[in-house]
Formats: sequence, C-alpha cells, structure tokens
Amino acid sequence: MATENKDQDHRELPCPSAVDIYPCVCIIIGGSTMDMDCSAVTSNSDLARIFSSVFPFPDFESLIINNNHYLITLREGDLGQVTFKRVIITSSSLEIVESNTFLSSHGTLTDMEIVTTNLLSFPFSEIPLFTQLTTLNLQNNELTGFPVLASMSLQYLYLDINPLGWIAPTSLGNLPSLVGVYLSFAEITQIFPGTFTGHPMLTEVSLSYNGLQDLEAGIINLQTLYNSVHLDGNAISYIAEGALVGIRGSLYVNDNQLTELAEGVFRPLIQEGMDFYARNNPLTCGCDIAWLVVNPTYKSHLKDDATCSDGERVTDLNPSLYLELCYS
Repeated sequence: MATENKDQDHRELPCPSAVDIYPCVCIIIGGSTMDMDCSAVTSNSDLARIFSSVFPFPDFESLIINNNHYLITLREGDLGQVTFKRVIITSSSLEIVESNTFLSSHGTLTDMEIVTTNLLSFPFSEIPLFTQLTTLNLQNNELTGFPVLASMSLQYLYLDINPLGWIAPTSLGNLPSLVGVYLSFAEITQIFPGTFTGHPMLTEVSLSYNGLQDLEAGIINLQTLYNSVHLDGNAISYIAEGALVGIRGSLYVNDNQLTELAEGVFRPLIQEGMDFYARNNPLTCGCDIAWLVVNPTYKSHLKDDATCSDGERVTDLNPSLYLELCYS
C-alpha cells in the first residue's frame, strides 16, 4: 500500500509517473489531453529510458522539444509505443531523424514541425505512411535537394530557408490534397514545366527570394477560385506566355528585374480577376505597357506604386500619349 501511495504522489492521471519520465514533463490540457515536453532531455539513452516507462494512457497530443542542444539524432525505437498528433521541435541542434522514429504515430500524426534546427536528414520516403498528416513544416534547416513526396493527406508544405537548390518537376506530383507550398529563401534557381500543375486544391505558392531569372511556360497552373503566387525578391527578367495560368487572386512580382509587363502574360490573368504587385522593377514603360495604361479597368488591378525606370508611377502615365504613339 505504501508503494502505491508513493506512486500516486508522483502521478496525475492521465499522465505517467513524473519520476519515471523525468526530465520530460507531462502537461495536462483540458482534463484529458496530454502534451509531453522533453526539452530538457540530455541524451538518446535518456529518451529511450523515459519512453520505455509505463504509460497508462499512451496517446499524447504533442511532443515538444525546444532549445535542446543535446539530441543530435532522433533514433528508431527511442519513443517506444507512445503516439502523438503533433511533433514540435524548435531552436535545437537536431540533425537527423531516422526512419521509423515515429512508427507508432503513423496513424495519428497530423502536424510535423521541425523548425530552426540543423536538420540534414529526414525520412521523406516515410511520409505516405502518415495517413493523417496535413502539415509538414521543416523551415529554417539545412536540407539540400528537394525530395519527391507522396501523401494523400498532406495539405501544407513548408520548406522555406533551406539550401534546397532545386526542385524536380515530379517532386509534388503525388500530393493531391496540397493547398499551400512555401519555398522562400531556398536557393532555387529554376522551376521546370509541370512543377506546380495538376493540384486541384492548391491555393498558395511561395517562391520569394530565390534565384529565379526566367519562367518557362507551364510551370504554374492553378485550378482554385482564389489563390496567390509569390515570386517577389528574385531576379526574374522574363516570363513566358503560359508560365502562369489560373491565378485568380494575387500575384507578387515586385523586387525583380522585369523591364516589361507583357500583355500576353498579364492580360489573361487580369481578365480572370487577378490583382498584381510589381514595384521595384526597371520597367521601360514603352508601348509594351500601353495595353495596361489605356485601359482603366486593367490598370485598377495593379495594386502597388510600381514605377518606370525613370521613377514615374505606372498609374500616372498619360493614356492619351500611349494611344497616340502606340495605336495610331
């Protein structure tokens, strides 16, 4: 009886014994939901010991590891039979996640967040086994080379601030539920035709602040009613006709090297309802822009103070001058 009382002194159901899981901490949320915070763990053997303890209720909401500089690898088996819906690892020194590290969570995990670590290796081939996964956030890590992904459930993919370097046209082809893909600051210098096509639910594509220069035909074709594409902060000087199709929300091409707003590129998008942002481009504002200047409806879709290379705002250009010089 004394042993039982001692154990009860250190356990608040549904959590396991606080002594057994130390230095991890079980946090009860709303009476029955549990988070496991293992930020203070100092070794893999410590982690393995903790998760080999008795868990009267093994299903957790979240695994939290924050500001941990001891765990370099998350190993297969170290998390035992416990399941999680969310994994949140931030501001840590983690470099490797081994295959099957989250084996017990294949059917429960909805959100995987490993952000601002030293992550070099992640088991992308295991993603199809996470049947409930909707969000994969691996921002601000050291991942190189874009993986070929497959998932029936994944909706949001964040790989910003990784030295990816490239993305294959097949990388996203097996993600039918994809809603948003975020690849800013990823050192991507080229997008191949077909990369962002065939996704019936895709509403946001972010490729800001990469090294893009030329956009070939067929790289982005969206099917949703309202969407946005972020291409700001690149070095884009040429956009082929048909490169951007189906953008019915917002297009950001500001802070690039465009010298013209080609009618064959922008007019079809405006006619579908797109608004666009184009400031900080060296626009020559010749007859190539006349189609926009002389049509107040079209011009109303330019939503920022884009200027010509001489500093004059596009919205201030004289339509009569363009009618006389470009259409007579």
